[in-house]
Amino acid sequence: MITNSIPSNYFSPRFYVKSDPATGLLSTRQGDRLVAVPDFLLRSIHRSLYSEAGQAGTLALYTFGFGWGGSFYDHIRSEIESYQGTTIMATNAVEFLATMRQLWTVHGMGTITLDFSHRQHGLIVVTTENSVLTTGSEIGLQSGKLPWHQLQAGFIAAWFSRWAGKDIRACATDWSSQPDPDVDNSSKQESYTRFLVGLTSKVQPVEGWVKQGMRTAEILDKLAA
Repeated sequence: MITNSIPSNYFSPRFYVKSDPATGLLSTRQGDRLVAVPDFLLRSIHRSLYSEAGQAGTLALYTFGFGWGGSFYDHIRSEIESYQGTTIMATNAVEFLATMRQLWTVHGMGTITLDFSHRQHGLIVVTTENSVLTTGSEIGLQSGKLPWHQLQAGFIAAWFSRWAGKDIRACATDWSSQPDPDVDNSSKQESYTRFLVGLTSKVQPVEGWVKQGMRTAEILDKLAA
């Protein structure tokens, strides 16, 4: 008999994250070490890239995010397949996407939502909320340009590239207002970033439209015209 369901919520924080009171270290249920990346470090990386490379720093962030996201996918895929006893490609798509939401949250990357209603244009609308990967993105505003969401864009693009086995690219097309990193705000505002994800040939024109000031709704209207 073939089962189409995941045995249980593998990424439940209660069971997935283990702590060692003696050392203060965190690990996964597989025993792999978890590292908490402080906001200060992420902001320092963005500031250093901006200082050394200017706007070219966005390419470095995207490349790093893509490499990171690809490694993350490969590692998570191994965990899931070992737990389920089947390949990801044999997993029910609905269950896999639900698992994706769970693992995004437990790894501190916030909530992820996927909208496939624009697939006729070859694009998926991906929205993340309260993601640690947006930390430092405000550095792009220092020169009056757009916030730097390339780290998260590269991460998402790599995930879908691995999953689909195709050359996928992602571009941020909407985002919440950027907080002031120098203000100590204990009650953090809800934040979101929206991306259009698809084949590189589909997303490259979108990147140009975003630089012209267009946002998600306008871009999708333009594609539908």
